[in-house]
Amino acid sequence: MIISDLLAMEATGCRLIAGSEGINREILWAHSCELPDPYRWLGQNELLMTIGHCVPNDAQEQVEFIRRLERAGLCGVVVEDNDLAPQLHPEALETANHLGLPVMLMKRAVPFASIVRMVAAANKSNQAQQLMTLNHLYRAALGEYEHPSGFAQQLESVFKVAMTAVDVATGVDVLPGSLTVDSSEIKKLASEVLPYGQGMINRMGSLRGGELSVWSLPTQRSTVLLVEESPGSMLDSFTMTHLIQVIAGEVNRRTHTALGLAHQRRHLLPDSLESSTPQDRLVRDATQLGQPVQDLMVAITSTNNEELVFSSLSLAGIAHASHIQNGYYASLVRSADLPVLQSLSEYHGIGIGISPTITNLGGVKDGLLRAQVAYESSDGPKTGIVRYDEVSFSLAPKSESQAKEIVERVLGPLRQAGSSEQSLIDTLCAYLDENRNWIETSAKLGIHRQTLSYRIGRIEQLTGRNLKSSKDLAELWIARIALKRS
Repeated sequence: MIISDLLAMEATGCRLIAGSEGINREILWAHSCELPDPYRWLGQNELLMTIGHCVPNDAQEQVEFIRRLERAGLCGVVVEDNDLAPQLHPEALETANHLGLPVMLMKRAVPFASIVRMVAAANKSNQAQQLMTLNHLYRAALGEYEHPSGFAQQLESVFKVAMTAVDVATGVDVLPGSLTVDSSEIKKLASEVLPYGQGMINRMGSLRGGELSVWSLPTQRSTVLLVEESPGSMLDSFTMTHLIQVIAGEVNRRTHTALGLAHQRRHLLPDSLESSTPQDRLVRDATQLGQPVQDLMVAITSTNNEELVFSSLSLAGIAHASHIQNGYYASLVRSADLPVLQSLSEYHGIGIGISPTITNLGGVKDGLLRAQVAYESSDGPKTGIVRYDEVSFSLAPKSESQAKEIVERVLGPLRQAGSSEQSLIDTLCAYLDENRNWIETSAKLGIHRQTLSYRIGRIEQLTGRNLKSSKDLAELWIARIALKRS
């Protein structure tokens, strides 16, 4: 049954006052509701019937009321023509016209039950099909699938649609199906996503001129479901309610498992850097946690990107051991995962340094050093992937032992300062990092400029190097780089 059928039935007493472009909308069910937020309780292709209590009085509030009904996917609204109902303002009717949402007035003498019976009689043949579809839905939900996309693809075959579920913060497909969504479309969603709960079905809107419908999911992390329907698809408000709950449950399960396992792997990276850690134990722990131990590489980025990289890799199904090392956020991943890192870098505009391939966990130390060299080339990439093999020249030390030797030869004398050793080293690092700007260095360290002047003097005295000398300054800068890697 469609809206024009309802209008054509004289017995319903309905006349259209706005939204004429939507008269071909299907009516799957009709509900009366007087609560102030009926869009929370009604969903896709359902008809709202009201005597007017749920309709706000203010013009702008009525405009938002119409928009929320459309966003929830309702097929239209019927308001009883009585003295109790608020007058529908021109602004609200114009919004309904713009959205193509039918707004109808109904004669007071006609009971709502008559419309319900007409809709039920017209749609009776669909009920058996709905039950069969739900049976297939829950059988699919209980299935076991070897490939990550198997779950979604089975649901796609049940409902004759293409779909995918996307984590809003990372842009990762957490429940990939056959639907491919461009990164620009995902970014658009990220800026417009609504929290779940503003409607039981909670359709957010659409993409690609209405070809893709977008739904907010009741998940732990903000997640949206994108659906592309095809001719003969089996989705309506009734089945969509069940589908969303099933998908939300699977998304929550996958998210909890992926993030939990990634947290358990955090110790693997620092353990692999400790020479005292037995390799057989390290390999055993990694294998038990599903962390690959061969054909690896180290990825380095800023600690500001820690949560983003950790969540993105985890939700994308990448087995990784990630931890903060030497002032950077480092991740141990497979070489085959480089395309995922490339997409992550491009989508979020972050820089990532990549080491050469490491044959086993024994090469993590050198891999970490080389990834840092790649990241710091040209003062660190602002965005994009930089591979160590692509860095043509670097003054940075090439090994951990070389880094320790440089630090000892240049900064070793600072240890004569006793308890002041660390404050002098911190001062030197800050002074060089801030390009020898006295004001910014003082602010970074939280000290007075006179204190900074005193410390600089002590550094020059103990190291025997003059910070105004190009040669001495170069040696101190190389030692500062080596300090990060020793």
